[in-house]
Amino acid sequence: MSTSDETQQEPFELELDEEIWTDDLSGPSLLARMASEAVGTFILVFMGVGTALFFSTGNNGTLTVAFGFALGVIIAAVVFGGISGAHLNPAVTVGVWLSGRFPGRDVAPYILAQVIGATGAGAVLFGLAASHPELTNAREFFSGGANGYGEHSPVGFGLGAAITVEVIIAALLVAVVLATTSVSAVPGVAPFAIGLTVGFLVLLAVPFTNGALNPARATGIAIFSDTWALQQVWVFWLAPIVGAAITGLLYRAFGPEEDLVTVEVIETIEAVED
Repeated sequence: MSTSDETQQEPFELELDEEIWTDDLSGPSLLARMASEAVGTFILVFMGVGTALFFSTGNNGTLTVAFGFALGVIIAAVVFGGISGAHLNPAVTVGVWLSGRFPGRDVAPYILAQVIGATGAGAVLFGLAASHPELTNAREFFSGGANGYGEHSPVGFGLGAAITVEVIIAALLVAVVLATTSVSAVPGVAPFAIGLTVGFLVLLAVPFTNGALNPARATGIAIFSDTWALQQVWVFWLAPIVGAAITGLLYRAFGPEEDLVTVEVIETIEAVED
């Protein structure tokens, strides 16, 4: 083969190493998956934060709050897992994307849907709180379900502790998500394993930040809380996404190749010999 032929073939050889995403025309549309994420996140926030806000009824405690988040995830994952994967959390979406198992083009739509769902749940919960005839300051009451640090931490932990805890718990959550949804994982385990993990991680984080773990959850509640909640919400975007990114990148580097939901572009080149 001549030098010119080899030069012409180089772009095709480079293309062999490229990985692109293809549309699965047999699966749910992006709009259906966004709706699934919105409703699933609504369920998670409504059950989890709703339990946190009203847990004093019946002398319930922090364990009940954790159970509310866990059950919310399990229900949403069972109902919507087959449609959108039931990420329900921007940090999970980013982590799964960076692991190589989710297309980058769908990250922003998923996050938008999750924030919409969380905000919808926040609006419903705020409306329920405001409807109480003896509640004079609904925003102050609602702030009890918001995430914060410093003077707004349940027991006074500062910014450094809040970031550290949120990074760690998000990294652990994404690790469980990726492990239980691997092609080699036991079928049917994921919703329950992920749900229980969320419940335990929220339980762990409540004293520090009131248990964010989920940027959409933090935002959807902060909107209806006192102004401090929106001023501090950046922490509950930054820290969980950093934790998720760490796990996602590690999984991409060291995880099983068969979990990468990509296709190789293969071009068959027929050389015409002189």
